[in-house]
Amino acid sequence: MNLEGHVQAYADRIQAPIVVFNSDFKVVAFSVHDQDIDHSRLAIILSHKGSPRARASIREYHVDQADGPAYIPPLAGRQARHVAPLRHDGRITGYLSHIPEGAKADLPPEDDRELRETRRHIGLILAAMALGNREGTERSLHLLTALLEGDAEKREQAADELLTNALVSSVPHYAVITLAATPGESPGAAVLQLALDKALSTIPKYPALRAEGAVINDEAVLVVPYEIEMDRLNVLLALPTFTGLRAGVGGRYASLAEAYRSHREARIARRGAVIDPERSPAARWEALGLDRLLLQLPLESLSMKDVPETVQRLFAAQSGLDLAQTLEAYLDCGCDAQRTAKELHVHRSTLYYRLDRIREIVIEDLSDGRVRRELHTGLRLAALAGLR
Repeated sequence: MNLEGHVQAYADRIQAPIVVFNSDFKVVAFSVHDQDIDHSRLAIILSHKGSPRARASIREYHVDQADGPAYIPPLAGRQARHVAPLRHDGRITGYLSHIPEGAKADLPPEDDRELRETRRHIGLILAAMALGNREGTERSLHLLTALLEGDAEKREQAADELLTNALVSSVPHYAVITLAATPGESPGAAVLQLALDKALSTIPKYPALRAEGAVINDEAVLVVPYEIEMDRLNVLLALPTFTGLRAGVGGRYASLAEAYRSHREARIARRGAVIDPERSPAARWEALGLDRLLLQLPLESLSMKDVPETVQRLFAAQSGLDLAQTLEAYLDCGCDAQRTAKELHVHRSTLYYRLDRIREIVIEDLSDGRVRRELHTGLRLAALAGLR
């Protein structure tokens, strides 16, 4: 839901028109309401800013320190107000104001969980808007879009401008990080903008080097001239605001104009972070191995008939899933029985029994390298495609 949607939902919930200001007391949104609009609210909306008296009242009645709506009595002929602070990460990002009505207008209004959650969303969006308004954001978006999605000439021109204007530091190699929502999640552009800003400030291994980023369509993209601290990236994605995001890190390229290749790799790696829980919440291209190829397949449309027949027979057998887990562990351990038994926490005789059972089912010799390759790849493909 966008800012206007949250604001209208809040107004409908309290059944009163509201006005939202940013931290500079500029009007950024207001609700639509059926009843006649009061002159004070109309003046605020038309002027696009709060009055000096309103600012003073907010300070005088300690609105910044309130947990919910604070009551501001009528002053200088103006109507009373309930003003609630809007925050993100503990910082004030704006204020939400409405005019109370009725005999109990001077009492704190009921402040339920839904209203608090809506204020949290509005506060987050205002924080993202503040970031989005910073100087050069549109320019960065234009340059990075050309660098990552343009033709060869546009890529070269964008890379030259980014380096010439020191928007990105000149170094021996560059990589791309991409962050986006997992399927079914819809954090919106506000969360992506905040994640982008947070990533630029927290994950560099060499903070003195300049990186650049932008929210392009439904993903936050960073072009970075430094080594990626994966631990810091994982910590960032563990924050409550960003738990619906996954990240991918592309390979390194000597020319900034080749960052589009790293961007493609980062997207594939991010898909791995979405599909494979062991890689979540962030994966890097350089660590994908065979998954570099498998993650480029149309995994969503694959069925069991697309995997090798040996793997099909194994899954169709009684206790097939358990046997598949044993076989995969055995292949992962380089067919070392002692090591596999230790990994599975079973006795070696139990492992040998299972392997004999697997040989009977797949009707193949597990000592044959071709068979091992077929089984190992087929099992991995089945896992990525969600077939097991």
